[in-house]
Amino acid sequence: MIFKGYFVELNTTKILKILRLIIQKLYQIWTIFNFTWLMLFSVPLIIVLIIISEKQGGEMANWVLKFWGRGFCALSGIFYKTIGKEKLLPNTPYIFTANHCSFLDSPAMVHAIPNQFRALGKKEILKYPIFGFLFRYIGVTVDRSSLRSRTDSLASIRKKLDKQMHILIFPEGRMNMTSNPLLRFYDGAFRLAIEAQTPIVPTAILNSRTIMPRKKFRLQTGVITVQFADPIPTKGMTVEQIKELKTKVYTEIEQMILEFEQSPKTLSNRKPLN
Repeated sequence: MIFKGYFVELNTTKILKILRLIIQKLYQIWTIFNFTWLMLFSVPLIIVLIIISEKQGGEMANWVLKFWGRGFCALSGIFYKTIGKEKLLPNTPYIFTANHCSFLDSPAMVHAIPNQFRALGKKEILKYPIFGFLFRYIGVTVDRSSLRSRTDSLASIRKKLDKQMHILIFPEGRMNMTSNPLLRFYDGAFRLAIEAQTPIVPTAILNSRTIMPRKKFRLQTGVITVQFADPIPTKGMTVEQIKELKTKVYTEIEQMILEFEQSPKTLSNRKPLN
């Protein structure tokens, strides 16, 4: 009887494990389906609106982009929370610098940043299916190995700032797949902020790595928080202060990440990131 009970319990555990795997696979299929149809619906609208008028049409395109981000996440059981938006002044363009460790970081920033913005991305992003085509219109690409490309992208970004558009830059340059809070920062975002005399906003994207790890496509439901620190003014700063500004922004973002990761609620809900 003892052995019979053991085998019944063993079989029940195995069945539950199989059911969890089936539910997980169905959830992944559901999220891929939602991502695809929302992108196919949104991309043509966004492109047409921006082609018609980058400023006025871009405002409408921004709402479509937010519809895509919020729609995908709501249908997938992923929700966003924004902290510190009251620190941002209306009608003031900012350069947002954020950590980057998940594909969910982009829709997080779409949800959090007020008004329209343009993102700076490396040229390889244009190779991504659908999203790469869209990025030609909603972002600015740069080839870091080319001085001409860096110069052109800087000129393009300054034009966006002149049109009161925000700029989003992931200063790590790539997704962080390490266990460290941050990778080292490149200078580009900080040089731009100083040369354009535009305030820079240290931004922490929290919990996206847990909900969707970069190394494996294993999406799960949850809440992603985008936290804005106080904007750092750059008026009067010179290029000799790039390192000083970069260090300050790095420290601000790192502190927000560590405070989140060490909070009792986060520790109690922590799951492996593999």
